[in-house]
Amino acid sequence: MYCGYICNVESLIQKIVSKLEQSSSTIAIEGNGISVTNAELLQKSRDYAYGISQKGVEDSWIGISTNLGWEVYSAILACWITGNGYVPIHSDFPKSRVRQIVSQTNLEYCIGNSFVKEISPSKGFKENIKKGQKAYLMFTSGTTGVPKGVPISQGNLEAFANHYLHHKNIKFTAQDKFLQSYELTFDVSVFCFLMPFLVGGTLVIPQKTKVKNLGLFKAIQEYDVTVTSFVPSVIRLTKELLPRVEFPKLRYSFFSGEPLIGDWAKVWMQSVPNAEVYNCYGPTETVIVCTEELLNDLDDTYFNTDYPLPLGKKFKGINLKIIDREIVFSGTQTFGGYLNQESVSLYYSGDLAHYDKNGKLIFEGRKDNQIQWNGYRIELDEIDRVLSNQSPGWIKTVFFKKEVKLIVFTNQDKEQIQTLIKNSFPDYYKPSLVFQIKDLPLNINGKLDLAKLKTKVFFDESSTQ
Repeated sequence: MYCGYICNVESLIQKIVSKLEQSSSTIAIEGNGISVTNAELLQKSRDYAYGISQKGVEDSWIGISTNLGWEVYSAILACWITGNGYVPIHSDFPKSRVRQIVSQTNLEYCIGNSFVKEISPSKGFKENIKKGQKAYLMFTSGTTGVPKGVPISQGNLEAFANHYLHHKNIKFTAQDKFLQSYELTFDVSVFCFLMPFLVGGTLVIPQKTKVKNLGLFKAIQEYDVTVTSFVPSVIRLTKELLPRVEFPKLRYSFFSGEPLIGDWAKVWMQSVPNAEVYNCYGPTETVIVCTEELLNDLDDTYFNTDYPLPLGKKFKGINLKIIDREIVFSGTQTFGGYLNQESVSLYYSGDLAHYDKNGKLIFEGRKDNQIQWNGYRIELDEIDRVLSNQSPGWIKTVFFKKEVKLIVFTNQDKEQIQTLIKNSFPDYYKPSLVFQIKDLPLNINGKLDLAKLKTKVFFDESSTQ
């Protein structure tokens, strides 16, 4: 599994360090009131690396709090320099979530938080990059109510990076500016900082604003961003605004994390006249994304519908098959199994798809009760189970696909349920609405009547919300 990583002359972190050393005065990170040179980024990375080495930590998972500001990227590089992997822990995570992560990973050390032993930066590091096998560990939703750890190896990550470093058409350069549009607990955030650090470009940190998407758009214009990656919801939430804005400096625009609808993409592409726009796909288990479709080359008929656009062709490090309509993965870019579980050689994604008449891979939906929400995979059963265990009444979470609404139904006080949600889940689980209702409507077969439920939510103004 790790051969591709070990056999190469330079590891990813060696390439990054070399690039930072070559252009020490170049801006590595800017935005949100800061400007950090390559030299400053590398020095702070070495300081954190020395702090790690003083603790004797090697080939382990190290927690990194997201409240470190720009130094969080130094902390990540420090983990890789010392042969360790990182586990991002959001500063807004409920304590129960943090305890689950610490327990599953046997986490002993963290940078930027004192819930376990804390590592601080220290002077005195001497260059001695260790080739570790761990890259990062992300957590996805689990049906049991306990999040599942997805460990990504350096070999997995290198397979992903090589796709772009040796791409036939996509040519990232040292002049490119990449927008960080994700929280570090979302795996696509890795793309946003990994690629500029590898090619000598600049990472742009947007200012946090009340309306997040407006902050992202402002950063694109203010810093002449050339590369972006968004979840499609960004388009959905700004469709009325987009016809009035244009981003002519944008060279590459990527979408992933949710199905991208044809007419949404059409609106976006009119605002980025000089960009190549890609629809990408890939579960956390296959490292960020593992397929891509260049939308600029697609037939117009794909854009005049409310159906998802094609997922595209697979990356070189991925083997992709459809077995009984389910997408199944293997290859060097596919993880080796969940944390603390048996290893796997094939990953059954739970995503359903088919090839259309043009040979394009089309996403159909999920075979289980899992959805994409705010770019994250979420098990609806997990929400129901966790909330039901803490409340005397019933809970039923429903996703209305066409309306793109996630609604928690309950016969309990809605404010109490909202508080439970806040205390039990990360912010990205927050539903569109908590809807209080006496009983769930059932059809003649005794199953949940979604049509009646939808009517109550969207049309019955007399219902208690």
